[in-house]
Amino acid sequence: MTAAGRTARVPGAVKPGRKTATAPPPAPPLDPAWTRFLDDLAQRWQAQTAERKQDRSRRRQHEILQAALRVFSRDGIARARISDIAAEAGVPVSSIYEYYASKEDIAYAVPLTQLGQFFLEYCAQAPQVAGARARLRLYLWMTTDFARRNPQWARLLYLEVWPSVLVAEARVRTGLDEFVAIIVGLITEGEAAGAWAAGPNRYETATILVGSVNQIIITWLMYRRPRDISRGASSLIDRLLSCLLPPLPASPEAEATGLVAPGRHTLVAPHGGAASLTTAPERPAAPPPDAG
Repeated sequence: MTAAGRTARVPGAVKPGRKTATAPPPAPPLDPAWTRFLDDLAQRWQAQTAERKQDRSRRRQHEILQAALRVFSRDGIARARISDIAAEAGVPVSSIYEYYASKEDIAYAVPLTQLGQFFLEYCAQAPQVAGARARLRLYLWMTTDFARRNPQWARLLYLEVWPSVLVAEARVRTGLDEFVAIIVGLITEGEAAGAWAAGPNRYETATILVGSVNQIIITWLMYRRPRDISRGASSLIDRLLSCLLPPLPASPEAEATGLVAPGRHTLVAPHGGAASLTTAPERPAAPPPDAG
């Protein structure tokens, strides 16, 4: 008892009658192959970032890239001029040529810089989920969310670079090839783990997934539809996966994913917030209205 006759309260103690908070579940264990893959991916793109950071004029180079991103997003690559980028960056035209030989070189560098950031963000989020389906869902959803958070970059990549001959440039193509290769790898992993049946052509499956996600991003960029692209992408991704990669009834992931049994999975979205990728249990279809 204290001098005032009251019982001293121990810091952190729970008052009688109150429920104790439930401890968060432990992070799912990662298989060694997946861990090695994430480490390798992160190291490759961190190395590219480190090379840029070693440049003594990295701040000026960053300003030029950001200015180019704004100009390309506003005017398009074809109509943009080096002088426009210099004016936007507030530097002489000669300073641009200290870093890039041409406007095309800048157009190659801008999307790769942000694409590397996307890979690093995925590497940070992926350890929070287990199983090929959850990893693939996270990857596709993060693709749309990254576009939402970086609309100028997304406009440049999806409306200018990806559909054009610029994509044939080696550096850009390497980044985009890696983007698709990760999806193919996740499909292959799911087949090997028995999460879904081996399909006739996993590259065709990856093409459908990439094309569908790209289309919802392009529609959002052009028309701002769906208004909430994160929620719209979540619904689209669940439908794509259930159609293209339906879980095997006896697969170890069937119950955990919620695609066979009722369940809910919440993935932590980058920069705070949460993205709920929920798969509701199937409901019987409503009966058709009476004709008479």
